[in-house]
Order: sequence, then C-alpha cells, then structure tokens
Amino acid sequence: MIFNQSVFKTARKIVLVSGILFFLSGCVPMLVGGAGVLAGYTLGNDSAVGNVKEEYRILWDLCMDKLESMDAEIHIANESKGIIKALIAENSVAIKIDTLNPKTQKLKISARKYLLPKVQFAQKVFFKVVEDFE
Repeated sequence: MIFNQSVFKTARKIVLVSGILFFLSGCVPMLVGGAGVLAGYTLGNDSAVGNVKEEYRILWDLCMDKLESMDAEIHIANESKGIIKALIAENSVAIKIDTLNPKTQKLKISARKYLLPKVQFAQKVFFKVVEDFE
C-alpha cells in the first residue's frame, strides 16, 4: 500500500508540474471580443497572431498608417508578399499578412530588441493596428 501511495503522489506532482509548464511556456491563447472583427489572437515567443475580418488592402493600409503614427523607420514594405519590416524605438518589428479568404486575413506581428523577443511590444503594436476595427 505504501508503494501505491508514493506512486500516486509522484504522478500528481508530474501532472501538476506539466500543467504549470504548459501554461508558462509562452504560448497563451486569448480570445478578444469586440464587433467580431478579431476572432482571437495568440501570443508566441516573440509575436502576436490573430485573424482579422477585413479586406487585405484595408488592413495593409492601416498597418502602414499605424507604423507611421508610431514613428517607425520602415526598412521593407512588400505589399504583394504581405511583409513589412520596421524599427520602432529600437525594436525590430516584422508584420506578416496572409489571406485566409477575401474577407479574413491572418495578421502576425513579431518584435525583437537586441535579438531578444519582445512579445509585449508585439502585442502593443498588434492592438494598435486592430483597435480601429472594433
């Protein structure tokens, strides 16, 4: 009986530690309400990713306008590939827009500073872009 109790205690500890590591791993799914424009977003190690219910050209123009308003130094802007690379307050920001269907785009914004991931800054830029849609 003692052996079985110690096995159960060990198994509980393993499950608990695994659960904690899962939630602290840096990939946190979150749902955002609003008027149905943003279905939800996910935070990765250095990025915020979400589906935006808007036409490609409108989202592209809004991204460019928001970067301008943030005093970004744009290094690459390739509309046909959906890629924007810029520097904002010493943070390297990369924006990628992929079309899922004509009315829904996948928006990914990643940020790094001195090669280190800055997910909070990516999230800040992401919300600045999508705030006008809500």
